[in-house]
Amino acid sequence: MATIYAHIGSEKCGSSLIELLFLNNQSMRDMLESQGIVSATQFHVALRKNVVGTQWDEGVHGRIKSQLLTPLRMSGKDVFISEELLLNLTHEKEKPNPLDLRIGFSKRLLQGFDQIKIILIVRRQDKFIESHYNQQVKRGETRAFEEVLENLTLDNYCWDVIADAWAEGFGKDNVTIIPFERSVLESAEGGAKNIVPAVCRVMGINVDIRTDDLPIVNPSLRPELLNAQREINATMDRATAEKVADILAMKVLKVPGAAQGLFSPEGRQHLLDRYAASNRRLFEKYIPQCSVDEYLTAAD
Repeated sequence: MATIYAHIGSEKCGSSLIELLFLNNQSMRDMLESQGIVSATQFHVALRKNVVGTQWDEGVHGRIKSQLLTPLRMSGKDVFISEELLLNLTHEKEKPNPLDLRIGFSKRLLQGFDQIKIILIVRRQDKFIESHYNQQVKRGETRAFEEVLENLTLDNYCWDVIADAWAEGFGKDNVTIIPFERSVLESAEGGAKNIVPAVCRVMGINVDIRTDDLPIVNPSLRPELLNAQREINATMDRATAEKVADILAMKVLKVPGAAQGLFSPEGRQHLLDRYAASNRRLFEKYIPQCSVDEYLTAAD
């Protein structure tokens, strides 16, 4: 029986790290291969190359399925794919939410495998929003955090609603939710040390990979550099500004785990209170082995 493991994101939840290790790191690929699992690197490349906007036409679907996934399925081996565009969260209010379109496309794309396993990594919403804004600034954003926050569709970050939608499409038993935070993962008895071994466990592989051994991928800007980068974005051409941002992010590394501090303490707790019922339901239904406490309070 051929199983496909589809890591669908979310963005700002370690997707770049997952893609680097599972799709492009030869040691990791060899380890998966030894367990009968093929990393579909070309699937990721093809999807990024062909998909534009929120509508995915059947021509793209047909080419990717027939040229890349069907040969892998026919080989009889299990397959791992990673692509956050399969989830493709919508952030700003004026943009449509393509969740149902993405799920329908994914069902047609992955149809034919004996088992389809969906892997979704989630993150506490305040830190997710801060990380999303940081990435926006790295890629040209000139607006202040408060202005961007005002324009976000906050309901789109209810992880339980997203998990339910994918569970309806593929079956609850075929959807695994992984919290991004190491401390939340470790709150479970025998919990994984970070998202990499957590993803491996979904595929039945037990590995011990320390957080300190993981490479730095797509680092955030230090909070004190955000306003300066916004000024650079406003005064320099985009390509140059992005190069400056990448250099600053790599050369002036943010302290791991350090708070970005874009919310006031009151604003942060108010946001978490907004998601409290959603997060409780998410953990009760999909992650009962982990403690929800960290998703309910701003105290770190």
